[in-house]
Amino acid sequence: MLVMVACTATALVGCSGPDSGPGVAGGAAEPGISAELPPLPDPADLPDPRALTGVNAVTGIGEPLPVTDNPQPSLPVELTDADGYDVVVDDVSRILALDIYGAYTKTLIGLGMRDAIIGRTVSSDEPSLANLPVVTQGGHNINVEAVLELNPSLVIVDHSIGPREAIDQIRDVGVPVVVMEPLHTVDGIREDIQNLGSVIGLPDDAEMLAERSVREYERAVENIRTIAPEDPLRMAFLYARGTGGVFFILGEEDGVNELITGVGGIDVATENGIRTASPANAEALAKLNPDVFIMMEKGLESTHGIDGLLERPGVAQTIAGQNRRVVTVPDGQALAFGPQTGDLLQRLALELYAPESR
Repeated sequence: MLVMVACTATALVGCSGPDSGPGVAGGAAEPGISAELPPLPDPADLPDPRALTGVNAVTGIGEPLPVTDNPQPSLPVELTDADGYDVVVDDVSRILALDIYGAYTKTLIGLGMRDAIIGRTVSSDEPSLANLPVVTQGGHNINVEAVLELNPSLVIVDHSIGPREAIDQIRDVGVPVVVMEPLHTVDGIREDIQNLGSVIGLPDDAEMLAERSVREYERAVENIRTIAPEDPLRMAFLYARGTGGVFFILGEEDGVNELITGVGGIDVATENGIRTASPANAEALAKLNPDVFIMMEKGLESTHGIDGLLERPGVAQTIAGQNRRVVTVPDGQALAFGPQTGDLLQRLALELYAPESR
């Protein structure tokens, strides 16, 4: 169940508080492309993507351009969250928006609410948030004490981080907590943005941001078709943390199939029936044998780079391993499927097919 935002006795997605009116509050900007997508090379100048070697990194993704520089939330908002709790949101001046992907803070910035964000997870790696305290530990565990020290007026969270007991503790001391259940898919970009905007009383601004984000994604996919090879590259998304046991092949339910097909590739995990994170052992890697690995930037760093990765059993025996072929994406963008999905896809396609052109 997705979060349901209610203004009356009937629960409706996307309605706002009693003071809302038509149009977009706060002098919103035109809902155009949030940033210029990186230019693409002439297809005639492209190298053979299977002849490329080495590590390339997706860079240059900025922060979402706000659709308004003066958001005017319409409050209070009454809602039933994804865990079935009734919540009244009447203050959005001090927000903690916590998820494993960092998607919520990106959306809040796109809605003009950057100054309301008071803390973050490690995945919310936007430069403008760098000096804010991190309220998670061990990556994805909520530090309740750190949360409460910030005196939030609203906590927005989902179960990609936890544990549930930590969320319950925050709720039990009286902090308004809204548990979301986002789709985190390409098809869900619009709905996820709209739902978050409705929670904080900005449904009209959220509609503008959603429309812009979807249009940017669609334009990027059209652009990528002009440079993607007719014989698609076979790709696998590896998730690694350190040199120990955290080493997985991500699957369709993790969103990697949409990421890979969005750049014109074949997701070999989905092709082989891998639905969710599965151990990246030698046998599994030999079966997949991708042309290229996609990884999170900090994940590759944690393995001590490409040389450390190649020491993992089975990696060096794959085509990708033999060519040392890895493309990294920023951790906070990799599977967020938020406002900057189009920008991410086009930059990833460039690193896959024409890294020398950027």
